[in-house]
Amino acid sequence: MKRTICILLVILTLTPVVLRAQEANSVALPSWAVGFHVGVGGMVPTGSLADDVKACALFDGGLDVDYNRLKLKLDVAYGQPSFKNDNPYAVYDSQGRNLQLNATANPTLLGFGAQLGYTVWQQGRVSVTPMVGMAVGRLSWDINHIKYEQDDEGIERPKIDNVTGTHENDFGWIASVDVDIKLHGKLVDVPVAGDRQAHYISTLRISPFVTHARISNFNPSVKGCCVGFTISYAGLLRTLK
Repeated sequence: MKRTICILLVILTLTPVVLRAQEANSVALPSWAVGFHVGVGGMVPTGSLADDVKACALFDGGLDVDYNRLKLKLDVAYGQPSFKNDNPYAVYDSQGRNLQLNATANPTLLGFGAQLGYTVWQQGRVSVTPMVGMAVGRLSWDINHIKYEQDDEGIERPKIDNVTGTHENDFGWIASVDVDIKLHGKLVDVPVAGDRQAHYISTLRISPFVTHARISNFNPSVKGCCVGFTISYAGLLRTLK
């Protein structure tokens, strides 16, 4: 009788431990995950780039693909930095007068990035993932073409002859560090996978970054790094085995 009671006590003691281990393994096993992120931030240009372009706020969003600790992140960023230089192409007449002036005070900046990273630290609700990849930027604005005409008093004054749109593209590198703070997680049904379920995880993501940019067509050409950060909400759907 005593032996039977001891066996039952051992079974009752070990059963919760085994069940918790099985549940943990169902989530921690190697699996794919897909998700999204959306947030806001800002950037500050450095180097000679800062002579022509000011800092600006950023709106950022994109897609995430994970496999275990390996991460792929695709980004689209939007901002409107201001110009410091009214005539970045340095177009003057023989008397040194401006023949071009920016018609748009705040040009449109679109940035596209693709980064690959690996989670080097994960403890509790926090994980840290350094990332590196390539970035493409496009700066678009309008330019006033100036001509000079004499007024009734015989004084030459500037006049807008026409307005044309222009843009500058840049291809460079980008590096960032994603600090993810888990907010909550839950099991959800995946209709396309029959009766399978997935683990949905939402996180607060803080991402400091640095990206290199160069505008060769400006006179003189400018280059430098844009340093900034984004704060995003990220949602990730991880498959269970």
